[in-house]
Amino acid sequence: MRSIFFQVKHEFPTWKIVLGFFIISVFYVLGSFAIGLICSSASFCTFSTGLGRTPLSLLFVLFSFVPIWIGVWVAMKFIHNVPMKELFGSFGKLDFQLLLKGFFVMLVLGISIESVLQFIPVVSDFIYYEPNQVLFLSDWVKWLLPVILFIFVQSAAEELIFRGYLLQIIWSKSASYLYAVICPSLIFGLLHFDAQSYGANAWFYCFNTFVVGCLLCLATLHTGNIALAFGLHWGGNTVSLVFFGVHGNLDGMALWLTFLDPKSGAMGIALIISTIFMILIYSFWALFYFSSFLPTFRVKE
Repeated sequence: MRSIFFQVKHEFPTWKIVLGFFIISVFYVLGSFAIGLICSSASFCTFSTGLGRTPLSLLFVLFSFVPIWIGVWVAMKFIHNVPMKELFGSFGKLDFQLLLKGFFVMLVLGISIESVLQFIPVVSDFIYYEPNQVLFLSDWVKWLLPVILFIFVQSAAEELIFRGYLLQIIWSKSASYLYAVICPSLIFGLLHFDAQSYGANAWFYCFNTFVVGCLLCLATLHTGNIALAFGLHWGGNTVSLVFFGVHGNLDGMALWLTFLDPKSGAMGIALIISTIFMILIYSFWALFYFSSFLPTFRVKE
């Protein structure tokens, strides 16, 4: 098994890691605020009915993640003096074949599971999809390519922070990769806490994203490249934003919508089952390809 990306020559002080993450956060907050102001002041794009309720406003929401890319580049160049490409993989290159495999596997898996669930009475009684009556198929086709491309920008931006920057730079402080896996995943989960939308289910949603973060970290360590995490995240978000969406929640491009209340008990159960299902899928993949649930690699000397 190949070693993790950064070698022993790159051991970053804690204050630099914190400063770098702060800089990335500032770029995201200020950048997304500026993009939101531009969108809200334009007559052709409105957030009056909620975020991402039309294809164009969804595009603006996804575009708001562009500043993260800039923030990571600034942090790596001016705080750590390391090229941003070092976050991609062991050789500073993104494995595009692995990226596309991850994307299409998650796309096919997500669409298949959501479709099959509609034929299971105990599930379809609570979670069922109806065609999006607001979106015409011609509009969906017209916006499909740009939206999918910007879903990649959004998904990869999150991966660049949590499975790129934090995972690898925290690891440079210690040979214990579990510490480097748990810390960024915990932050990733907490940032998804949304009590206003999910009520008590916010904790289930938070735990779900924490587990997803851990699994993506482990997949990144297994492969020695962030490309798989890029692809899986991209494919998963494409399913939920372009095919099967939740009414009222970034549903501007979803072909089918479910009207399930995010605060309902059914949503809580769905989040728990989803978490268990993802752990099982990861376990099968890791054991089949690497014969180990946890990654193994050379410990730093």
